[in-house]
Amino acid sequence: MKQVPISFQTLLEKVLPLEELPPPERLRIQRALRSGVSGQLEQAAMMAIEQLEARGALRRLPPGNNGDRGAMRFQPRDAFEVITVHLPQPTQTDGVVALSRAQLPARAPAGIDQVRRLLRLDDPLLISDPRVEQTRGALLAQLDQAAHALLGASARFFLTTETDDPLQPPLDTALAQAAIARASQVLYVPDAWATPRLEATARRLGLRSAILIGLFSSDGVALGHLEVRSPEPDPFGPDDLARAVLLAESCGGMLERTARIEKLVFIDPLTGAYNRSYFDLQARNEMARAEREKASLALCIVDIDDFKGFNTTYGYEAGDQVLQQVAQALRRGVRPFDTIARWGGEEFAVLLTPPVVADDVIAICERLRVAVERMSPRLEGLDRRTHRVGVTVSCGVALFPDHAMDAQGLWRLANQALLRAKRPPKNQVVFHEGGTTPTP
Repeated sequence: MKQVPISFQTLLEKVLPLEELPPPERLRIQRALRSGVSGQLEQAAMMAIEQLEARGALRRLPPGNNGDRGAMRFQPRDAFEVITVHLPQPTQTDGVVALSRAQLPARAPAGIDQVRRLLRLDDPLLISDPRVEQTRGALLAQLDQAAHALLGASARFFLTTETDDPLQPPLDTALAQAAIARASQVLYVPDAWATPRLEATARRLGLRSAILIGLFSSDGVALGHLEVRSPEPDPFGPDDLARAVLLAESCGGMLERTARIEKLVFIDPLTGAYNRSYFDLQARNEMARAEREKASLALCIVDIDDFKGFNTTYGYEAGDQVLQQVAQALRRGVRPFDTIARWGGEEFAVLLTPPVVADDVIAICERLRVAVERMSPRLEGLDRRTHRVGVTVSCGVALFPDHAMDAQGLWRLANQALLRAKRPPKNQVVFHEGGTTPTP
């Protein structure tokens, strides 16, 4: 019989009798196919094979004569072809074992109490922005309880959008990156104390062994990684690793739903920037962090100069284009962890998060002003002709805690600076009690 190598994607799309599966499972496979992520495709294929075998649509054959321990053979019902799945064997490098998710038991046993804890991760009261401190704490507490119920261990997730928390860092940044890069694998550290590069951090964190698994959305977007930690050496078997994968999938789904709700609740639909509600939450959180760390943050209010003229001269659709392009320019001009929000009308709020010093604020705000000035967008006017226009912004800036000790006072002082910046010739950055930055 001729052998034809195929990918897991082809196996799902053209070979397996997926019509034998119930609709929810077919939907999950379609999501994996849309993602195109090799790890998700492999996992979906192995799950489909197991369920098709249970339904009698596939029959498992004995191993072949080639002695390949990593091969599984199946024959579809009423067919002559044989499907052989070759899976990589576990590898161990520098104390870290890498296993294919597909090789783990697909139906690891779990009790009702264990599953009940896992289901609590779907509690809608918990689903909010995970960067908000109280919400994040509740999410981590529920995740930790689910991990203790499933695995007798603790767990924590780390987002790709975050910088490391010095009080609760990941076990190892390189391992975390590897867990995200290898979507089809589970990384297991049986004894971190026996690995020189991990020992110091592991002892400081009070762990002896750990499981690291990448977290992904249904579309294959990397969200971060999950760490399951135990104070005991080598406590996890294959069933435990399979339950850890289930925990990671639940955590990834929770974070994905959080992101979707964030878009509905916290995103301005016209510009894609955050809205005022999110900005208020973020400002309170960042001010509290700045106070704890004895650092500074800055508020910059950005107002588009003579914005009404775009609406009256070129129409409201052209005005919307100006708002969208200014929002894009502002997002490109700040650091990844800063916040851009549309406050209302033609006004944006920029929160430069700590640590930041006055010289940095001057440089960033001036960079934003220049970026908008250089846009020169093309707008389609009411006459249906394309017009190249100039756009400028005026910015008012205040610092915390140098100028104000609360969010309301910070906004008031930044707004006062903005009023001075709006005086002719406009197109300038004005600091509260700090004068005007020179305009090139």
